[in-house]
Formats: sequence, structure tokens, C-alpha cells
Amino acid sequence: MSTSVPSARLESAVPDVSIIMPVFNKLNLTQPCVESIHREGATVSFEIVVVDNGSTDGSREWLAEEERAGRLRAVINPDNLGFARGCNVGAAAARGRYLLFLNNDMEVTPGWLEPLVGTLDADPDAGIVGARLLFADDTIQHGGVALIQVDKEGWVHMGGLHLSYQMQADHKGALNAQCMQIVTGACLLIRPEAFRAVGGFDERYWNGNEDVDLCLKVRELGYDVVYRGESVVYHYESQSGPERFSQVEHNVKLFNEIWEGRARPDFVHTPEGRFLQTPDNQIRPYAAPRLLYGNRPPVGPRHGATPAREPRVSIIVLTFNALEHTRRCVASLLRHTDARHELIFVDNGSTDGTVDWLGELARAEARVQVILNDANLGFAAGNNVGLAAASGDFMLLLNNDTVVTPGWLDRLLRPALADPRVGLVGPVTNNITGVQKLAGISYQARTLSGLDKFAARHAVRHAGKSAPALWIVGFCMLIRREVVERLGGLDEIYGQGNYEDTDYCLRAFLAGFRAVIAQDCFIHHVGSASFDAAGVDYQKQIAGNFEIFRRKWNLDPDVRRTGQFNLAGIITSGMMAPLQFRPLPASPHYSLTRLPDWEAEAWLGRGEEAFARGALEEAELLLRAVQGLRPEMARAASDLACVLWRRDPEGEGRREAVRLLEDVLARDPANEDARWNLAEMAGAHATPALVAVP
Repeated sequence: MSTSVPSARLESAVPDVSIIMPVFNKLNLTQPCVESIHREGATVSFEIVVVDNGSTDGSREWLAEEERAGRLRAVINPDNLGFARGCNVGAAAARGRYLLFLNNDMEVTPGWLEPLVGTLDADPDAGIVGARLLFADDTIQHGGVALIQVDKEGWVHMGGLHLSYQMQADHKGALNAQCMQIVTGACLLIRPEAFRAVGGFDERYWNGNEDVDLCLKVRELGYDVVYRGESVVYHYESQSGPERFSQVEHNVKLFNEIWEGRARPDFVHTPEGRFLQTPDNQIRPYAAPRLLYGNRPPVGPRHGATPAREPRVSIIVLTFNALEHTRRCVASLLRHTDARHELIFVDNGSTDGTVDWLGELARAEARVQVILNDANLGFAAGNNVGLAAASGDFMLLLNNDTVVTPGWLDRLLRPALADPRVGLVGPVTNNITGVQKLAGISYQARTLSGLDKFAARHAVRHAGKSAPALWIVGFCMLIRREVVERLGGLDEIYGQGNYEDTDYCLRAFLAGFRAVIAQDCFIHHVGSASFDAAGVDYQKQIAGNFEIFRRKWNLDPDVRRTGQFNLAGIITSGMMAPLQFRPLPASPHYSLTRLPDWEAEAWLGRGEEAFARGALEEAELLLRAVQGLRPEMARAASDLACVLWRRDPEGEGRREAVRLLEDVLARDPANEDARWNLAEMAGAHATPALVAVP
């Protein structure tokens, strides 16, 4: 047999991955499985550890030949130890940074390994990663697993149910990455430290439910279980012989004895045959972190364990003139905010004495940091400067025309600390649009006489109450740092301001985070103070930015009146969370992770396919994401230039396209793709087309 993988990759002292394959007979399946691993190769190093469980069909002899050839390592057991124990034996012999358990009735496809390994490399919170498995007829066998509670004939029990089962291979629900409670053990990558911490596969199971049990235990440690639809493996299911299903009843009973009252199902399967989502459903979109902070806490606390210390919040206040409002805001912050929280003031080029006043404040207060911008960068860019300077467990954007009240920050933190999926929290107030506005107030809004007493009475009446929301207005928005890690900053396309907060909430929703309103937290808000100070026509500004927002999310022109955002359509249109990352300025607090080649190539391919069918907005979204995160990739720049040209052949789209192509040629004068596209754009009636780069 030939192999395209250099032998040096298999002889690495510490390979990236140990592929552990328990086998019992079925040499006719093991041979093509091993061959496919060698044939497809990988950009990461690997070793293959085959654990033979007492085969009698020539498997042992073949394994000995393969081991002598340096293509795998064999562990020979005299008897059939079962899947769980066989895997544990293989794990004990493994040398890799990660362990990958793979059934022998599989055939891997090109690029199958990189998304799995890349997820654990990029995300310290990920503990297990699974792949999309296909039947031989190109239908889906595994698109992740839901934990189901079944009520059947009076017996209530839990078990796993494969998602997207028997759907077509390109079913949209199975393409994108998701967090799940469970992925199948037929192809499962895990961190060795997590595997050891839970004691490996529970050997009380016999060829069933040990993978479900393992995933749930690893999640209890605080790790995420991630499904990566980008990794594709063919699975010729249930080819291990009659012993595969010999103890189904035992496995189900044992699993429920262990997990009843301990695990929370994603769905309930009713006696009538309906699947009902539970409030505890854990299936959500997955976005890898792009920013990795140097002071990240241990994995466990963010999943609900009691933090080892009180969380620290970085409070970011953007200022532009309106000094009288800033003075009042700062006075309330110093009076009502615990000293452990840092205060970051970002000035957007004030000319009314604000800069000098902030300098005096920083000299007087150790917890105050002041950052001065030379010009007014706008709301999004100014706050992004503050986010880059922040190092807290939470970040909080606060307008300078607000006045906080006693206990305000503890009340905002409470729902986020109670539920790790709460990513954004906002208060109620006197002056705002939407559900955060109270119907009436009983203090003097101009002088603020009676404000603290009003807020205290309101807090008592609504103590501990919170309500889900789709939008949190950015006048006061608490953001979990994990959201910033995965989404970055506000989108700066909104210029001076408006709708960047709505945009951020929608991006967080796509990443699987919840937004809530802390109904017991009241903050006074003047409203539009910075716009007034800058002489901005607020109504004109908000109307213009709404159009930017509407076009970005491909919304109906009448959506502002109807409020119908068609979230399902947004989700299925390609607006996945990883594409919504917006970089922050460089900072010593974090490092920017590189978009890996496999992911960039996958996004480029989807963008080119969208362009080919005329879906220009979807194509632009995908290609801009790659070009922004990998600006050195000439293919991304050339592809994006073609999309922009097609969308706007005579205006700014064409001008940006020319700039992109000229930048490519400045770096690589021999790039024929960019040169050809640029020449085509010079023609009066040229038609843009994507040209594949060899």
C-alpha cells in the first residue's frame, strides 16, 4: 500500500493526535479505514494505535505487518474487552497531545482532521470535538447528538438521539459548528487531561452509551463539547457483529441510574411522538475564540461553579464634550461602584475641558484609566478602544449621560453569574426606546432629586427579577468577556453611532448567548447628549444607520415598522457567528488567534459558491470575514473584489475592488488572478467572474 504521508509524521515523539481504533475481526473494514487515514494525510502529525480485541480473522497478522512497516502501533488483547475497555487500553498506550477515538468501520475524507484538532488548539474551553458522519449513500448518520427524555409505555428514561439523521449530506442544519451535550464516540477527539479526569470510558457499559456518559462527564468538568460539521467521515455503521447490541437494555438502565436527576435533557419525546424543547436545551451555535486573554480563569467557573474570586468589571465610558454630564456620571460611579472594578474613560476628541478634567480624575483615582483619541472616532470605534484596554471578567459600556444608583452593578451581574449562557445584560431606565423603558418615574429627572430612593424602592419590588430580551440598548450594556473573545468589538460601519448595539446583540444571539434585562436595576439616562454636543441631527443619523443595519442583515425594507426580523431566515442565510468577529485594536491583554488555513479555505469555497448562484450579500459576508482575518490571502482579496464590482459596478464597490486588487499586486506583482480582474475592471462592459487560484 502506498501512502502520501511522510513517515516522519508518524514517528514524531509527541504527535499531535493519537488515533485510537479498537477492532474485533472485520479486517475487511479495518484495512480501508487505515488506508484512508494514510491516503488523506493531514497538516498535523498523528499516530495510529489499533487495539485488537481478540480477533481471529487474520487481523493480528495484518497488524503485525503494518507495525513493522511503521504505519501504526498495535496493542493485542487476548480477549474481546469491549469498546470502553479497548479504548482505555489504547489511550494508555497513546503518546499524542490529543486522543481521537475512531471506529474501524470508517473512511475519512480530505481535511477531516484539521477542524477537530484546530478546535482544541484554538479554544481552551473545548474538551471534546466530534465530526459529521455520513452513510455510504451520502446521507447523514451523525450531525451531533441531542439528549432526549423519552416517555414510553410509562417508563421515563434518557438517551442520545442523532441529529439530522438520514438528511442529505449538505443539510444546512449539519454544516455549521455547534455546542452540544454529546457527540458520538465513533469519531471523538478529546483532551487527555479531560479523559483522565473522568476516568476514561466507563467500562461498566458494553458497546453502548459509554460515549454519551463520557461527554456528559467532561461537560461537568466545565468543558464544551463541540460538533464540527466541517469534518466529514464516512461511517459504515454497526459492522462490528452481533455483540454490538448484545447489552442494550443493560446500557440504558445503567446510564439512567447514573444520570437521572443529574443530566438535563435537550428535548422531551412525548407519548404522542412529539419532540418538545426543554428550557435546559444546551444545543447552540459555536464560535471559536479569536481573542485569547492572558488572565483567563480556569475552565470550570464559567460553567456555573462558584468563582474563586469576585468577578471584576471593566466599565468603559466614552466621552465627547458634554462635560456637565460626565461630571455627574463619574460622581455616581465613584459613589456606587466597588473599588475592585476598573473605570476606563475614552475621550473622542473633546474640546470643552473634558480632557483636562479627566486627567485630574486619573491622578486622583487609582482605578481610573483615561485614553485620549485625537478625533471623534464614533461610538463603535471609540468603545472598541476601551474594550481593547479592558481586562475584566466582564466589560460594561456606559454612556456618559447616565447616573448609576446604589447596588447597580451587583444587580446587573446577578443574572450573568447565574447562567453562563447569558452574554449581555442591561438595566431599566427612564429614557430609552423599547422594553427597557419604565412606564413612569417618581423622581425629578432634571435635578435627580429622589433618584436613589426611587431606584431602591424599584429594586425591592423587582428583587432578583430578569427578563429575556433580543436587544439591549448600548447606553448601559454588560458584556461577558467570552462574548468579546468570540465576537470582538462593535461593528464600526455604523460611524458616529446608532444600531451598533442592536447589531452586537444579534451577533451574540447567533453565537448562542442570551441577552436579559435586570429588572431590579434602574439607571438614569438623559439620552443623545453626545450627539447634541456634536451638533448631529439625531433623527437623520438613526435613519441612515438603520439602512446600514438593514442591508447588512438583508432585512425587509419595512422591518423598522413591523419589527419582524425573521431570525430563522437570518440564521439559515449564512449569517453564522464566526463570520461576525470584528477585531479590536492591539492590546497587551490578549492575543489574536489566526484564522486557520482549513477554515479560511472552507469560507472561501462557500463564498465562491454563493457568488456563483448570485447571492452577493452572502458571498460578501464570507469573503470579507476571510479578508479581514487573513489580509495576506490574495484569493480572498480577489474574490471579494469581484463581488464588490458585481454589486456596485460604477460606485464605491468598484473603487474598493480596485484598491483590493492593487494591494494584492503591490505584494505580489506576478499574481495573474488579480492582474486579470483589474484589467477586466478597466473595460467598459466587463463582467466580473471569480478566477480560481491554482
